[in-house]
Amino acid sequence: MASPATVTIGCKLPNGLVLALGETRHTLAGTRASAVVGGYGLTPVPADFWAAWSRQYAAFPPLQQGLIFAQPTVDKAAAQAREHAALRTGLEPINPQTPAPGIIPV
Repeated sequence: MASPATVTIGCKLPNGLVLALGETRHTLAGTRASAVVGGYGLTPVPADFWAAWSRQYAAFPPLQQGLIFAQPTVDKAAAQAREHAALRTGLEPINPQTPAPGIIPV
């Protein structure tokens, strides 16, 4: 029996994300996962689930901004993750030496 076709999802959200459609759920690895490429956690997900989820949530800001993407293979997902490594989420940790403009650490 052949396994269902999968896609590899890249997710740059720190804690990942739970994708849900009805009773089906898939948890995406985020930037705090044990294996990260270019700041993206990579997770295999059934291709038909991803197609339905991404169609239903096409207006979801992280999806529109490229913080979540899908590729047909792990190699292509890793390549895209490396290409978009500089993409900022706005959820990065604060640098204590330069916390914000006009703020001087004590």
